[in-house]
Amino acid sequence: MCSQARSYGKALAPLIAGVVSGVAGLFVFLVIHHFWITPIWFILPLGLVIASFGGWVVGGAYLEIRAGLPPRPWTAPALVALIGVILAPGILLAQFRTPLVNFSLGVILPEEVEKVMVHFILELLIPAAVVGGIVGGWLGRTWRAALSTGLAGLVFALGPGHNIPFLGNTPAVDKGLILLLAITVTSAVTLVETSEWLAKKGFFEEG
Repeated sequence: MCSQARSYGKALAPLIAGVVSGVAGLFVFLVIHHFWITPIWFILPLGLVIASFGGWVVGGAYLEIRAGLPPRPWTAPALVALIGVILAPGILLAQFRTPLVNFSLGVILPEEVEKVMVHFILELLIPAAVVGGIVGGWLGRTWRAALSTGLAGLVFALGPGHNIPFLGNTPAVDKGLILLLAITVTSAVTLVETSEWLAKKGFFEEG
């Protein structure tokens, strides 16, 4: 019974760490956005819900693939690189086509909404899910790892990566990618180190 509880505790640690990492990434996003772009703290309540759920999903993927990742201190950099690979198709596709947003107007025109959504789905969401699934299956060697990492890729694209199609090939692309990198690094380091700390402390173990 005790060994079963310990196994459950080890599985729960990455999930809780994922929630913490999602929230940490959200605050990094809001702070940088406040000082570098414009304050948007009004999104915090909904953002906490979305970041917590997204972090839980990413933590679940980390649970499935962490055995295939290098040991610390290289685990977090490997995660950052993994997320970069997952989002790379969306970033490249956005850079090699006409911008979706007219920055002189600052809005998406109503007649262009459908076209923008098609680009968002085909260029960002689907590639992130597919590449995430492929890489996750390779690292975890199971269908469960492939599915969970594919879902995590989709969630990360919807969350921190949501601006990729809109900022691609525009004057704001550099700023968007720097912001995305800051969120990714913060989330990866928080996920790995919090998961390790929780597992070592045995917060979720019995006996």
